[in-house]
Amino acid sequence: MIDKKQEYNEIMQVMTEEELVARIAWFYYHDNLTQGDIGNRLGLSRLKVSRLLEKGRQQGIIKVQINSRFTGCLELEKSLQQYFNLKYIRVLPALEIHETNERLGVGAAQMLMSLLKPNQLLSIGFGETIMQTIKYCNEFITDNGIKLVTLSGGVGPYMNGIGQLDGSCSVSIIPAPLRASSIEAAKLFKKESCVRDIMLAACGANVAIVGIGATQQRGQATLLRTGYITEEKQQIIRQQGAVGDILGYFMQADGRIQPDMPLHEELISVSLDNLKKIPNVIGIAGGENKVEAILSALYGGHINSLVTEEKTARMILAQLV
Repeated sequence: MIDKKQEYNEIMQVMTEEELVARIAWFYYHDNLTQGDIGNRLGLSRLKVSRLLEKGRQQGIIKVQINSRFTGCLELEKSLQQYFNLKYIRVLPALEIHETNERLGVGAAQMLMSLLKPNQLLSIGFGETIMQTIKYCNEFITDNGIKLVTLSGGVGPYMNGIGQLDGSCSVSIIPAPLRASSIEAAKLFKKESCVRDIMLAACGANVAIVGIGATQQRGQATLLRTGYITEEKQQIIRQQGAVGDILGYFMQADGRIQPDMPLHEELISVSLDNLKKIPNVIGIAGGENKVEAILSALYGGHINSLVTEEKTARMILAQLV
């Protein structure tokens, strides 16, 4: 049985510690002292100060309130990351003053610069957001010796971004069209060592970035602009149940690849199964017409990281309720 003296000592110890936590918190958050400065002032080690701050947060003594327009984005990131078990996520604040693809490119470039190490290999898909991403990490790619390799055939869709890189950058482009004239022609292209070797290299990248197309898109879609499919064919594919694509492979709402599509066999593009073998696959997309397609990519596990914007993220979460 605890005697009164022991009980008194325990109460005083708790009170003393609570007061100590309060003082440390005041010095740290109000006076902007470092943990080392606080330790010197109170005769504590820096480690003890750090532990007491953490204990104060756990016990509810310290509550940090962040007043920023970015707070909502951080909450969205946490919700999406937990739901889809994402490795990395970046939700950009909704802004009307900048074009969506450009803002997504900036956000994706920042993510890449935090992930890529010098001399690593980056595989890239096609699309405007991907080219904007390359544009905004141009200097980083050059300074760090990052090697680039394309995930699909078709030179045209890549030139807007790759064309802006320094001439010293290492870039390997699959020397073939995005879509062959027939299944037989596609097989012949893939047998060529110059095509096969680059596709194999793309699968061995440290990081991959891919755009996510939507069958709701009209003339601005990369697949339409490059002549991969016609708008009429796109509508037929949507009526058959496809909601979006990655690298030209169309996906259903649940993330499965659209079945019975000879079009896929004419593609000269890394398969989505092989794409999954890359450790970090970042999907970059935003906009109301991309919500279904992004969800499909997430459900199918075709990407394990995401860069999007606030309005899109809210619409994605609304679909999960």
